[in-house]
Amino acid sequence: MEKIKNPKIIYLIAVMIILLGMIVTGIWKTNFSLDYKEHTRIDVYLGKDYNLEDMKQIAKEVFPKEKIRYQEIETFHDSLSVHVSALTEEQLGTFKEKVKEKYELEETDNSIVTTTIPHYRIRDMVKPYIIPMIIATILIFVYVGIRYLNLGVYKVIGVLLLRIVVSEAVLASVIEITRIPVGIYTMPVGIVVYILVTVLTVVGYEKQISKKKEEEKKK
Repeated sequence: MEKIKNPKIIYLIAVMIILLGMIVTGIWKTNFSLDYKEHTRIDVYLGKDYNLEDMKQIAKEVFPKEKIRYQEIETFHDSLSVHVSALTEEQLGTFKEKVKEKYELEETDNSIVTTTIPHYRIRDMVKPYIIPMIIATILIFVYVGIRYLNLGVYKVIGVLLLRIVVSEAVLASVIEITRIPVGIYTMPVGIVVYILVTVLTVVGYEKQISKKKEEEKKK
């Protein structure tokens, strides 16, 4: 990343991607994974062993068009949670009847309980990372400013900051454009991009320093 051919074209493409991402977000909003958007969790307390495949079959029959996730909630393999993107009272009644019949339950009012899981906001996802990332960024900028003083403090810090901001914005835009669900891996991927851009930029600075020293020796 020491010298980028046609940097204006690259940044122009990046700006176009970011603008397109903003348009897509404005029209369709962010696509969240099941765990991060409002959905219903159905806790099933059977009090006996169950076959997960049987439960999956029941859920698929009752909620054929919905996203579903299964989670064991007890170590004794007698309870589980079924996360469903959406359901109606009729579907819930059908689900209860099928589970009651399959596992010979006397009643389902206490055995099958539903809970509405609220939408997880993006700022809630980002919040745990804000302070650590600010501290890390400040330390990196201090190091870069001191280490590459001869290249110009404002220049090296400005270029690094610009690359980080643009790369993260492009990543967010690509996620929006491709409709990749925002979920548990979104922030880690963002951090990987942050690290990768920082490392490549620093490597470029090292090459510039080496080249500058060689030129000084020749003189």
